[in-house]
Amino acid sequence: MMALSFLTCERDDICASTTSTTPNLIIRFYDINNTANTKSVPQLSVFGEGNEQAILAPVNTDSINLPLKFDVEGNLATTRFILKKDSNFDTDDNDATVSNSDIIEITYTPEFVYVSRACGYKSVFNGAQISFDSDDDNWIISNEVLNETIENENAAHIIIYH
Repeated sequence: MMALSFLTCERDDICASTTSTTPNLIIRFYDINNTANTKSVPQLSVFGEGNEQAILAPVNTDSINLPLKFDVEGNLATTRFILKKDSNFDTDDNDATVSNSDIIEITYTPEFVYVSRACGYKSVFNGAQISFDSDDDNWIISNEVLNETIENENAAHIIIYH
């Protein structure tokens, strides 16, 4: 009986792992003093605003992939993230670096694109823009949007200089 069910499947009934799906936002970090060079953020943690569970645990990295929220096609949407550097330190260590959190805001307009019967729809994010909240101790100095359309994960969409 099971063999018979495989014979009735069409090629389109299984979404291949190589099929493009809803992309994550790719952010690369660069050195503010030498803008041609990437620069790792020490012990970076990332949280969605209002969410206590980390999207990214403390890691030294010069690139992150972040999921964007969407609900209504064609409506301007906003996702805010808390980027916390130096977030993994021993509080008993007198030489410990104090962590520093900055909040970034990504605005975009989602568009739903039909992929196939098996895969359904994916989202593309158009008109992506970034801003960050200013405070007395920002570690994020500036930013640059490389690609306002987020439709794949082949290259960075946004650069953050620190």
